[in-house]
Amino acid sequence: MGGTTIVLIILLIVVIAFVIFTTVTGKKASKKEKAKRYQEVRNKIKEYIATNDNRKNLRIEFEKVFARKGAEYKYRDVFDVIVELVEPKTQKIIDTRAYEIEGITTKVDKKNYRTEWVVNTLLELEDAKRRIAISEKDIKLTKEEKLALKKEEKRREKEFAEKEKAELKAAKQASKTVNKNERLREIEKINKQMTEKFVPTRRKD
Repeated sequence: MGGTTIVLIILLIVVIAFVIFTTVTGKKASKKEKAKRYQEVRNKIKEYIATNDNRKNLRIEFEKVFARKGAEYKYRDVFDVIVELVEPKTQKIIDTRAYEIEGITTKVDKKNYRTEWVVNTLLELEDAKRRIAISEKDIKLTKEEKLALKKEEKRREKEFAEKEKAELKAAKQASKTVNKNERLREIEKINKQMTEKFVPTRRKD
């Protein structure tokens, strides 16, 4: 076996080891990030329950987390989250609820972003379960139901597109107004400079 072959084998082993290491590290990091995200959402749900129901010291167990889809959620991270409320002392499930959770991401600096989780509202449990089941194709819809669902999706997409268009138009108009005001201020400044009375000063010898 030549020296070149040995070097190539060593390089191959190093590459394979590196790939395995990065894969394992990536999975661990992803798992850690997911656990952190779940804990943040769990805390937000606890805060929501404490504020709205005046109930504390509950354990929150996730039953289902489902990302909303569609045109209106293209730029939004909105989830249907089904949770079980557990009494820590008795370990009994005292309630099962569904919440609409949204992640609002803001830029911290050039490379980092921060996501703030918000509980938008308490959902109707059966409606949330049905919506998730339909999306995951656990429920078979009739032809009429599929058509009605597509019609509703198109209506919502159209509504969202019109809303986006209106917001864009309003933003452009606001920008024009700002630019116009800036130009007027600049013209006023120039006119003021041109019309200011020149007061000569006498030179003292």
